[in-house]
Amino acid sequence: MAKFSTRCVIACLLTIAMCLLQYDLFFRNFKFKWWFDKDVIVPNQFEKKFPSALIVGVRKGGTRALLDAIALHSKVKIVRRETHFFDSNYSLGFDWYRNQMPDIENEDEIVIEKTPAYFTNENVPKRVYEMNPNMKLILIVRHPVYRTVSDFTQVYYNKLEQNKSLPVLSIEAFRTNEAGQETINMEYKPITNSLYDIHISKWLQYFKTENFLFVNGDVFRANPLHELRRVEEFLGLERSITPNQLVFDYNKGFFCFRKTTKIRCLGQSKGRKHRSVSDDVVLKLSKMFEDHNQNFFRIINRTYSWD
Repeated sequence: MAKFSTRCVIACLLTIAMCLLQYDLFFRNFKFKWWFDKDVIVPNQFEKKFPSALIVGVRKGGTRALLDAIALHSKVKIVRRETHFFDSNYSLGFDWYRNQMPDIENEDEIVIEKTPAYFTNENVPKRVYEMNPNMKLILIVRHPVYRTVSDFTQVYYNKLEQNKSLPVLSIEAFRTNEAGQETINMEYKPITNSLYDIHISKWLQYFKTENFLFVNGDVFRANPLHELRRVEEFLGLERSITPNQLVFDYNKGFFCFRKTTKIRCLGQSKGRKHRSVSDDVVLKLSKMFEDHNQNFFRIINRTYSWD
């Protein structure tokens, strides 16, 4: 009876050992991924991780072109579509957000997401900070008057496609206050999106200016490599993007990007001709933006030629 019991124990131990071995081989071969929380993942050949850099704005500032351009770097993986996680989809949770990320193969690869609506949403800075207080933030800005006209142009064509009444910038952009003075309409989005000082102040309640890279959108449009070198340095990347990867399209009037043999250009809605705006409206906008521009320059300790 004792011999029988000993054999049973030995047999059971061998069975358990074989099961453990098979379990280990099974999970090692199929590389299943278990997500315990938003910070801990079992290593895997292809993983998803949260972005370490965000292009947060500005709308109609060149964010899509900047994203496509920095994607030329071999160490950069980008999120192709705007996730709107930190503004509209925050309730979907961090697991949802991570699922929107591209697969990465190496730990030294950088993931970048861009949603220009982040910059002007007052809830976003706190949410980003709570997820990653060391997040690198990229803000591409351009002359606020031209940005406003570009924003207005997109609104105009959106309403045209929807058969809605068409806006007139000279009417939408200005209001008369109680003192009878004409001021900019602070409730009109194409205007408020250009008040960079107001929005950056809310971000700097949580982040230091060192977390930000301010990209000159006007320079980027004319000479993208100059600004891309600054982005590479900001992200801690080696200089990798070359001039022959930047191909100017004379028909479109802006640069396209070549990663391999295929050239990637922006869509038809990008770079389209602006709606005609009178010199009087441009002059009034320039004067009314001036104080906001100077305040923005003071905050970021940098100036732009927006005369």
